[in-house]
Amino acid sequence: MQQRIDNEFSLMKANPKDFAIHYTTYRENVFFRQSWERRVAIFGSEVPCYWLLQSGRRIGGVCLEPNMLWSFFLEPPFTESYRVLRRLKKYLKDISEPSKPLEAIGILPYQAEHFLRLGFKPIEARRIMIRPTEQFDMIDWGTDFFIKAPTTEDLETIAQLSYQCYSGADRIGHPTENTIEQQRSDLDYYFKHNGEELLQKASRLIFDKNTKQLVGACLISIWEDLPLVYDIVVDKNYRGRGIASKLLKHSLSTLKEQHDVVRLFVTVGNPAESLYYDLGFLPGMEQTTYSLPR
Repeated sequence: MQQRIDNEFSLMKANPKDFAIHYTTYRENVFFRQSWERRVAIFGSEVPCYWLLQSGRRIGGVCLEPNMLWSFFLEPPFTESYRVLRRLKKYLKDISEPSKPLEAIGILPYQAEHFLRLGFKPIEARRIMIRPTEQFDMIDWGTDFFIKAPTTEDLETIAQLSYQCYSGADRIGHPTENTIEQQRSDLDYYFKHNGEELLQKASRLIFDKNTKQLVGACLISIWEDLPLVYDIVVDKNYRGRGIASKLLKHSLSTLKEQHDVVRLFVTVGNPAESLYYDLGFLPGMEQTTYSLPR
């Protein structure tokens, strides 16, 4: 069953597996997924994915629901993104809640111009970075600090540090709402789903010996069968002392036992991005969220 956008373009519900195959073929591997099987496994049966049709011929695909669209791509030889998006914007407005903004998620740099022309404003850009694991020399933590593996008993202490580190000007580093309740919820999820011994060995907390204050934390998780830096934070008063670099080097060395690479998410513009780059992390293509106020 086709849903008319206008007299020329329409949408047709897509089989998620077929949609994933076309999406994976025609859209860049911005998440550095390591296998074809992993790349096509990202669309479940509940995802609202549609083929884009021009006069009944498939020209691409998109996922959309009221007030939101994502995973937009076109297939050769059709390349007229603006022509399609202008119609999609009108269709999306017609099916959306009028009091809420329209959001376009995961927009790639070469698609940005079209959304700007349509009045959308960039909200946030994120990218994944990747680096091979590596065995570094013994890390010198200095005499002022002691380190330990994180446990659930440290949840509240880590939550307080993360909440402080992502407040004020550093808010750009946190992709969701930064409240102490959200930090506790995120950490509760982390500890419930990342109990492997290697992940505990690769994760570290660093404390000031004199004050017993937690000043840095690096948590390593598994995402899509590969290690991911779940979070890394350093107290604002202790930055510039190489703590984050040492925490990451410890993780890279430990993970070398079983894994070839490690990935992390970073918000574009976060000062930590330069640290990751200096440590040899390769930046992937950025994805931007755009919003159109109603």
